[in-house]
Amino acid sequence: MNSLIKFSIAAAIAAAPSLADENFGGIGVTIYQVPAGVYVAEVIPGGPASETKLKTGDVIVAVDGVSLKGKTIDFSKEQIRGQIDKPVELTYVSEGDTLSAVVRRASMLVKDFNAEDVSAWYGDKQEFNAAELETFASGSETDKQLLAVLSRGTVVASDAEKVSARNLNGVFVKKAEVVAPKVNSNKGVKSNGAVLKGFSRNSIAFTLKTAGTTVVKVSDPNGEVVATVRVDNAPAGFNSVSWNSENIPSGRYMVSIEQSFGISGKFAVLK
Repeated sequence: MNSLIKFSIAAAIAAAPSLADENFGGIGVTIYQVPAGVYVAEVIPGGPASETKLKTGDVIVAVDGVSLKGKTIDFSKEQIRGQIDKPVELTYVSEGDTLSAVVRRASMLVKDFNAEDVSAWYGDKQEFNAAELETFASGSETDKQLLAVLSRGTVVASDAEKVSARNLNGVFVKKAEVVAPKVNSNKGVKSNGAVLKGFSRNSIAFTLKTAGTTVVKVSDPNGEVVATVRVDNAPAGFNSVSWNSENIPSGRYMVSIEQSFGISGKFAVLK
């Protein structure tokens, strides 16, 4: 692959300054252009393509029946990108087999991060772990949900410890609707104004309007609580807590932030 020009793109959009901070309909992949089509370098966790069997090393050879063989990266991007929520059929080669998958494009955003801004956020540090980068990235977009942080076009692994602030991008999707989690009570549920800021395998970050003892619960789609973290005397403002996600599979979870006077919660993707 060293002889190829690598185009680091998320959801089939080049991560170039002229295209950064642009919303578009994408599928959530990073790709190279190769003679047969486009090589899938990575599938963005939590993106539309992650719900299919498409994986790293596969080659997408056609989109909605339009061949990508011998085409340019710009042509391939135009075919993969498109109308938000519209299904698109991918024909791809995986381990010698030709397969197909239908993916519904999502509203996505690729955002460049300024290295100086990242460093200043943490007091002029130069290297960061994955949790720190996810917390910074999540806080940069109030109405979108972070799927991944990219470093030089590659997804930052959840266990990464030393990542430079340079050449970073965030991949976002439209944020899920904020809802009040279900509780076993006949009383009305009031919001406490807490806001989830980051959700990774290492930490859960959130802001509180009011200081006080806070309980963070992670529930699966069936409503079963899979993790609980209690924070005594949590301060108003930004908080970040560690939690054990070792035996919890990737997927979509409800994260609720509970205080004695109210609850806030939202769905988030665990990679």
